[in-house]
Amino acid sequence: MTGAAERLKISQPSVTQGLNRLSRFTGAPLFRREGRGIAPTRSALQLYEEIGTLPKLADAAVNRLTSFDPTTAQTTFRIALTDLGQAVFLPALVSGLAAAAPHCSLDVANLNTETAGQDLASGQLDLAVSSNLLAESLFTSVIRWDRYVCVSRPNRFTGEKPTFEELTVLPRIVVRGTTGHALMQSLLPPPVPGSVYLSGFSAIPGILSASDLVAFVPEVVTPDWISRWGLEVRALPSDEFAAPVRAHAALDRSSSATSWFVDWAIKRMQAS
Repeated sequence: MTGAAERLKISQPSVTQGLNRLSRFTGAPLFRREGRGIAPTRSALQLYEEIGTLPKLADAAVNRLTSFDPTTAQTTFRIALTDLGQAVFLPALVSGLAAAAPHCSLDVANLNTETAGQDLASGQLDLAVSSNLLAESLFTSVIRWDRYVCVSRPNRFTGEKPTFEELTVLPRIVVRGTTGHALMQSLLPPPVPGSVYLSGFSAIPGILSASDLVAFVPEVVTPDWISRWGLEVRALPSDEFAAPVRAHAALDRSSSATSWFVDWAIKRMQAS
């Protein structure tokens, strides 16, 4: 008892009282006298086999909250992105995470700007990426600025190149619910009859290649669309047609794992 008390850094009577309470709770004697000392009973040995590792597991869990080793950790990080954000950032994030934290997983959710702030504050999300500022009080960092361009099918325009004003009054593709795209659309005249409204960007190149519609999209997606679909890209006349892409995280991060992932992911996306 004395040795156990010294190891636990509590008094010997406290150890005795704790064992007596546990014995009364289980209804079985836990120790028997053996010579000048005591020895565990079969009941105590069985109990130890089942719960003896719990203190070590609890210590390990607490340590993971205060110190994080990405090379050995096994956890899941949760990030919310638009479909465009997934196309632009996930290749770099997935490949980078496999190298930096090979035993960790990534859970990707579609960005919901109405709930993302609350999900970050509650710890349900580690990181969210959007162009606008989310409602909650959050840590925010600008990842990049997306310049917008006009995209159309090959040979959509013959003769003189259309002016910007002429492009804005053509039927176009409008992406609903995407914050950066909504900012872009607010700078243009209202869509004219014949326009098409989508919930994401993935269908845009196929629609453009088969129609006379135009679309105003971030320049970052166009190299792939040009190589795969042969689409034509036209620059817009000023830097006004650009939107910031921001990373959002909770001010009070719940663990060292979250802190590591937020800092790492922002740097990774800024470099991509």
